Amino acid sequence: MSIRQTSIDCYNKIKANGLLSKRRLQTLEVLIKIAPCTATELQNSMDYNDGGRDCMKRLSELRDLGVIYEKTERNCSITGRNVIEWDLTDNLPKKTKVITNTKKDRVKTTLIALRELYKIRNVSSVEDWKKVADLIKNI
Repeated sequence: MSIRQTSIDCYNKIKANGLLSKRRLQTLEVLIKIAPCTATELQNSMDYNDGGRDCMKRLSELRDLGVIYEKTERNCSITGRNVIEWDLTDNLPKKTKVITNTKKDRVKTTLIALRELYKIRNVSSVEDWKKVADLIKNI
């Protein structure tokens, strides 16, 4: 199947502007050559050490960014199972939530909040606990 020119143009913009991480771009580069395809077909088309070992994770990430989509379900030519077939969109990646604090900073903030919560444990509210729980989730 031939790739649409709009998908190729979109890929070129993504690559030129550095809009994807290295592994995501490697997955997209192979996907643009063989799409539409299943995850296993994609993985078999990639070198194991050059993104192939984790390309299946990248598919959902690329989907969430709006770069690819789940086209349909069909039998995989490799596994024979009924699976999702992936294809390219003509979209640039959506902006994602950028975390500006490092993990170390988030841990430090959470520990401080836990210490404060411990100090007021007898008079703390459910909201106080929810705030700390959210901090823990964001680590």
